[in-house]
Amino acid sequence: MTSKRILHSNEIELLFVKSGVYLHPSKSKKDNINGYLILYRVANVTNLEITLQFIPESQLDKDNIKKYNDIDTSNFIQVKPGRAFVSRIVEKPSSLLLSTSFSIQISYIYSIQFRPPSPGYYYGSIIINTQEGDKLPILFFHDDESKSTIESQKLKNKNFETFDNNELYWGAIDFLTFLKSVVNVQQSTIEPSVWLINPQSNDLRNFAPFKIKPKKEEESFDFGKFLNTAKWKVLETVATLSAKTKNSLTDLIDENAPKPIKDILYTQPEVIKIGDDFDSARIYLAKWAQQVKEEAERSSNLMGDDISSKIDKELSGENVILTQEEVNSTTRLNLISKTEWESYFDYSGRLRITIDELKSRIFHGGLSEEIKREGWLFLLEVYPWESSTEERLVLDQSYESSYLDLKKKWINDDVKRNNEFWKDQKFRIEKDINRTDRNLEIFKSNGHAEGDDEFDVSNITNPHLYKMREILITYNEYNENLGYVQGMSDLLSPLYVLIKDEYLVFYAFAHFMIRMERNFLRDQSGMKEQMVTLNKLLQFMIPDLYLHLEKCSSTDLFFMFRSLLVWFKREISFEQTISLWEVLFTNYYTSQFHLFIGLAILSQNKVAITELQDFSDVIKYVNDLGSSIKLDPLFVRAELLFLKFKRKVSLITRSETEEEFTLDKDLEGLLSKNLVIQKEKPREEGQGGG
Repeated sequence: MTSKRILHSNEIELLFVKSGVYLHPSKSKKDNINGYLILYRVANVTNLEITLQFIPESQLDKDNIKKYNDIDTSNFIQVKPGRAFVSRIVEKPSSLLLSTSFSIQISYIYSIQFRPPSPGYYYGSIIINTQEGDKLPILFFHDDESKSTIESQKLKNKNFETFDNNELYWGAIDFLTFLKSVVNVQQSTIEPSVWLINPQSNDLRNFAPFKIKPKKEEESFDFGKFLNTAKWKVLETVATLSAKTKNSLTDLIDENAPKPIKDILYTQPEVIKIGDDFDSARIYLAKWAQQVKEEAERSSNLMGDDISSKIDKELSGENVILTQEEVNSTTRLNLISKTEWESYFDYSGRLRITIDELKSRIFHGGLSEEIKREGWLFLLEVYPWESSTEERLVLDQSYESSYLDLKKKWINDDVKRNNEFWKDQKFRIEKDINRTDRNLEIFKSNGHAEGDDEFDVSNITNPHLYKMREILITYNEYNENLGYVQGMSDLLSPLYVLIKDEYLVFYAFAHFMIRMERNFLRDQSGMKEQMVTLNKLLQFMIPDLYLHLEKCSSTDLFFMFRSLLVWFKREISFEQTISLWEVLFTNYYTSQFHLFIGLAILSQNKVAITELQDFSDVIKYVNDLGSSIKLDPLFVRAELLFLKFKRKVSLITRSETEEEFTLDKDLEGLLSKNLVIQKEKPREEGQGGG
């Protein structure tokens, strides 16, 4: 391959050439204009600034015709291993503004329609539509005159590959394939011959299939019930943690828990299962369950009867208070591909669209595997959104240096390493690391998912688990007040799997913990506040379901504790966790969208839950939901619930009734995108997390 060099002002780099492309100005063949369809770039431009051009052959001299033909043939040659590229740097054509020539930047193209050869017309063609709605001259592909098309066709015939993705091969297929390699190109689901170029979210929705309204006899179909009864493949779950309870924990329960709570804690198997997963769940149940119930009772009438009656009347019907635009906005989109992701950044690597636009796209579609690593570093603000590629490289060096300095603080401190509290924290970390996501290939040892050594938890031979241990011990140094708390290894694992570099994983985790620290406070006040807020949200949005849970003695919502603690990671598969967290990281509507995910799960299973009779039935049912959860329908439901919540709040605050109403502060906080941050208090000597 020729070495890369800087382009001069009078030069272009030819990226793609297709010969045998014609304009048909009239029905007469003698008027046809033979030329070349080319894609080229000048110096210092992004892929979106690549230029598409048609150049008539008559405007080129013999030397340039030879160059263009050689590069056209190289489109075919380059796919063969060991073959060099033909030099693609040529002089900029001098005839760019002739009437028979046209050029346009890719960013100005809205769509291209591909019309393959048909029995009625021998030559296939493409129609290019600009962002302004203009149509450029139709380009016809005379495949019998294009050297690259002829050679490609011969090869396909030899390999019995006459069809490309069930479509007969023709010259424009090469052009489309190349476009897909440099920019985001999406096929319209309304008209398959139309391909959208670098479409925005609204473009994709406008080209989505029309939603067919159900017939009257189908309107009672309960989608949530369908999901509940469907047979979904049961995915392997993370191994449950030890059921042993320390004496100090037992004492805490005996001192704080009312007798009914103790009875539930020690006798109900489904409660014991959650408690076995996380010690903090036991502490929560012992200290706070009764208080959450009492808080729920105090807030059971969040609105006056007059306002409530008026709002309920206006809210009757699934989406009656939402505009069609709002409902359409919840459409799930395809994953963001690498080429689409790159189209959002300029030549220096700076974001060229607004942060909110990109977050909306991520929220509604998610990131493809190849860009998750970089995308998560942005979402967790390890990389500032306004940074350039060069600035991010400098940041990387700074992060690596500061991380090594933090590690040295405990590696080189023999006094600290021999401190009993520090050794206890290290033991807690190692014990949890040995049983975190061991079903994943990356964390297996010798092909097995068991712990490295059940008698010596510090004997961690898997290199990735070892790095996770180093990160958590270093974070223990970084955030001395919090200490290590059970469940933090669950939050670290997905970050490590995606990012890999130890120092970057550390800072991603540290940034993640800014918002998640409140889940691990020693007094459990952060979890209590979230449980109370979810309780109020349920009353506010689905009051009849709340009333049924009241009959089942389940208004403490303890069955949602584990889900909120580690963001549903123990309820769904690892792959689903990655997709869910990606949505939550955006804070697109609110920084507490995880509560709307919880509300959506309850809403989706409302019919089944209202048939249950007591606490144990409810907690068992919710515990068993994991294998039946499908994320896209859940995301749509959660988004609709948020939009409905927002509209309901708007209706209440502008209510014309004489009764004065002040929105509950916990519910009001759900409209904010700002992180809810609660920090641990300075710990007393010897006191730690967990």
